[in-house]
Amino acid sequence: MNERKRNYVLLFADSVLFTNAMTFLSVNAVMTYFLSYLGASTFQIGLANSLVSLGAFISQPIFAKQAMNLSSKLKTFTTLLFIQRLFFLLFILSLPLYAVSHPQATVILFLICWTIFSFFVGSYSTFYMSLFAKMISEKQRGRLKGYSGGIGNLLALGSAVAIAYILENVAFPYNYTLLFSIGMVFLLLDVLTFVFMREEPDQITPLNINYFQYFKLIPDILSQNKKFRRIVIAYSLMVVSQVSLAYYALYAIRDFNAAGAQIALFAAITGIVNVLGNLIFGVLSDKLGHRMILIVSAICGCVAALLVVVIPQLWVVYVAFALSNLSLCGYNLSSGILIIDNVQREKLPMYISVNTVFTLVCSALITIGGSFLVDYISFDAVFLIAGMTGFISSWVLYRLEAKGRS
Repeated sequence: MNERKRNYVLLFADSVLFTNAMTFLSVNAVMTYFLSYLGASTFQIGLANSLVSLGAFISQPIFAKQAMNLSSKLKTFTTLLFIQRLFFLLFILSLPLYAVSHPQATVILFLICWTIFSFFVGSYSTFYMSLFAKMISEKQRGRLKGYSGGIGNLLALGSAVAIAYILENVAFPYNYTLLFSIGMVFLLLDVLTFVFMREEPDQITPLNINYFQYFKLIPDILSQNKKFRRIVIAYSLMVVSQVSLAYYALYAIRDFNAAGAQIALFAAITGIVNVLGNLIFGVLSDKLGHRMILIVSAICGCVAALLVVVIPQLWVVYVAFALSNLSLCGYNLSSGILIIDNVQREKLPMYISVNTVFTLVCSALITIGGSFLVDYISFDAVFLIAGMTGFISSWVLYRLEAKGRS
């Protein structure tokens, strides 16, 4: 097997393993239920959802500079992934020692360890997209992400069944210890896919900046490429519309008394939607383009949020959750590739990082702010904001092509 085929197969396997891992570690469903069981406040649950964004935001200048200055990125990225995942596994295995006797302390310790885990998430965008761009040809990118995501989520349906069984039949805290441990085993296997990949060195332009100089460069980057600036605006609005995903499960728990099996259904819906979404979007992206996939994704997020406000019933929550997941599916598949298509290869890590900064800040702020809106106004306030931003995002993306390349 030549290196190109090897890398294709391994990136395919990476997507399948990562998808199943994050089913067991779903912050929108399993972790929300875990924290709710421990008596966490709405703010703490919202914070857990936003920490992925906050942690990755804080680390962006570090990982962007690293990726820009390394001609070969694979070894460093693999090391970062291994440290991140081994650390969180140690926390998970310690849960039976104190989760029952000290539930509030468990919530605090979880948030601390999840913050550290999320810090390393900042390496995903800069390192992974750089590797993906040079290992996979332009004609294969959409289908690879679509087919691998579809198969990964098809297998994740079995994971969702396992989640329901474990939650219902294994006593606390061993049920969550087992669920999270399975997820981390998948993530550690995922690291191995990168170990066996082969990478050709990049031509690099060294970036010698400190932490704060990174942020000073952002206005220049946005002014130099107007099309990229509009993409960042659209993406920032879209991730705000997708923040509603963090609250559907909590909404179901508090307003409809959803139990373990019903929460597991959220994981099953995620799997089904992503199987279909990845397969359909993966094929259509190569025919219609990634901008069109993103427009459809933004509209799905808008419709989802409006439905759950207009029809306050549990079955509608599931429908809205499915549409929001479809929106996220399209965004995950096409957002990075649209940037790759509009940015010079040697500048890609920095541009990907800048986009990540804006989307992470928007996601984190609305997630944390959403917890206050839920407590002091209602869930509907969060969902209405999501619907509005989804609509605006679709319009910005629609106008993107009309304004031409910058």
